[in-house]
Amino acid sequence: MRGTGITRACASEGPGWLVALKSDARIPAIQRQLRGFDTTMAEVSYRYGEMYFGGVEGNWDYAAHMAMTLERALRLGLERSPSRKPNAENLFLKGPLPQVVDAIQKKDAALFKQRIETMRAACTACHAAENHAFIRIGVPTAKRNPVE
Repeated sequence: MRGTGITRACASEGPGWLVALKSDARIPAIQRQLRGFDTTMAEVSYRYGEMYFGGVEGNWDYAAHMAMTLERALRLGLERSPSRKPNAENLFLKGPLPQVVDAIQKKDAALFKQRIETMRAACTACHAAENHAFIRIGVPTAKRNPVE
């Protein structure tokens, strides 16, 4: 990034925002940066769409990778928001997601599409159980990543 001023601006900020804080202010600052469960859901949404297109287009390794990282993102978010764990586990992690992963492992496009529909319904049910019934999950319509 030479010549853009971006590197210079970062270097001139000093030791870093977190180190500059008093030690008792660091954990609350990190929590503010990670925010609530909305950041988890943004990542899950991205990975859901990528998993969907990976499966539909027959890029099974990519779909499997996205399923794995979707689950990891959700589980990490649940560590930060443990009150959401019972619904996430019962409505999503213990049923629909493993079933989609099974279809990915079998490389079965018809089964994948069927199980994605079940997973979408489970996502919407989980949102409703968490008092977010206004968030209804649809079928992805646009790829957000140029992976083929």
